[in-house]
Amino acid sequence: MYTGPFHKKADCCCSSLAQLKIIIMKKYLLTAATTLLMLSASAQWVMQNAGFTNDTLGFYEMSIPNKNTAWAVCFDIKCGLGCGRFILDFTRTTDGGATWIPGKVGNDHTLEFSNISAIDENEAWVAMNKRFQTGGGLYHTIDGGVTWEKSNPTEIFDENSFPDFVYFKDKNHGIAMGDPNGGYFEVYTTNNKGKKWKRVPQADLPATLPNEYGFVSGYAAVNNTVWFGTTRGRMYKSKDFGKTWTVHIVDPAGKFINEIAFNDDMLHGVAHLRDNVGNTFLYSTADGGVTWANLGQPVNWKSSRITSVPGTNALISTGINGNPNFRGSAISYDNGTTWTEIERAVNKTVSRFYDATTGYACAAFLTGPPLRGGIYKSEIVFPAALQSVSEGKAVVDIQPQEAEAVKVFPSPAHDVLTISFSNKGDNGMHEISIIDMNGKILETRKMTGKQVQMNVSKLLPGIYSIRITGGGHSVNKVISIVH
Repeated sequence: MYTGPFHKKADCCCSSLAQLKIIIMKKYLLTAATTLLMLSASAQWVMQNAGFTNDTLGFYEMSIPNKNTAWAVCFDIKCGLGCGRFILDFTRTTDGGATWIPGKVGNDHTLEFSNISAIDENEAWVAMNKRFQTGGGLYHTIDGGVTWEKSNPTEIFDENSFPDFVYFKDKNHGIAMGDPNGGYFEVYTTNNKGKKWKRVPQADLPATLPNEYGFVSGYAAVNNTVWFGTTRGRMYKSKDFGKTWTVHIVDPAGKFINEIAFNDDMLHGVAHLRDNVGNTFLYSTADGGVTWANLGQPVNWKSSRITSVPGTNALISTGINGNPNFRGSAISYDNGTTWTEIERAVNKTVSRFYDATTGYACAAFLTGPPLRGGIYKSEIVFPAALQSVSEGKAVVDIQPQEAEAVKVFPSPAHDVLTISFSNKGDNGMHEISIIDMNGKILETRKMTGKQVQMNVSKLLPGIYSIRITGGGHSVNKVISIVH
């Protein structure tokens, strides 16, 4: 089965590619009226027309810089990433998905996308590679993709490079990473809008292992913290936006790290790994990537791509496969341990979110005729309680270390829920609310003590948010109830 993304140096030999060709050639005859299996009454994806007329185009990566704007870059979905035609097509929206405007990144058909990082509706950066050869580089547009300029080819990346990703956290500050060149990973940073790039010295990067490479778009970034995975089961991490790095082992056996996602707390995250024969595995961390646990292949997990939803504890996984069990989308609120299927009606290659109310998933065009679809806008309802407000009083976002000092367990819970505070002196008054998926406050109690309990036996099975407010801070935890 296609579980993408494919590794750039060995994918053409994968049997999953042959299966993908057969799957796509059958031509999906789904219509816009297809009934989706939904997480709740309003949890679904709404089809949008990406603006193309070529049914071989699918979407590999997206970037959403604001609530109205999104950019998506393409690959040859009939063959898969790493084979078929070199694709330069992209599309973007500036009106919240009402219309999508297609374009191309130049006309060099020896290049294909590694990823995209958009600044706004007019400005974006793409990392481009040459598939099984070295070369490529960064390309930049400031006119909505009408024209693209290669960024400082004598300063960042060269004919021996393989660019894996570029990421801008704002208009000025960016980071780019590529496979080892000159004996160590290529990592560059800029603080002046990409006008000048500086390579991170070898002394500030942990040494590479033999035959260790990165993956296209195989990174995660939250604020100043950046992670990227390798083909040897290791995770590089920087807390200062690329200046210095540490490395940690995700899988001692050295499975390939394909995809990474971290929540806003920069502690909880997951990584999607594959072995040499294409089997997929999900790993999770609760300490920012220092230690990892193998979750195996959780039920309902869609093993193509994973993303986090900013402002929530949610992870969304997407999948493309002929087997309906593995296609579609699913959601997890417990760091990947359990997944609830959203739907399995339509293949989805990747999803990305700006916040809980703005997100998209990408797939292939549907043939009909007419050609249509390709992009789906999220109408998934996330817990509204994941905001730092209580009884009209604004409270500051709690720091990650403080959030970890509040434990809510067990999850899943049956009858009694325990809230524990591990900070010294934190035994004052706390307001604890239970909130359902629609944002309705079901119960609120004011409780004192280092450890308190709430009876949840009357709650219906499902996902709930627990909001704990006190001492000028608010913490949100997501739990599940089963009976």
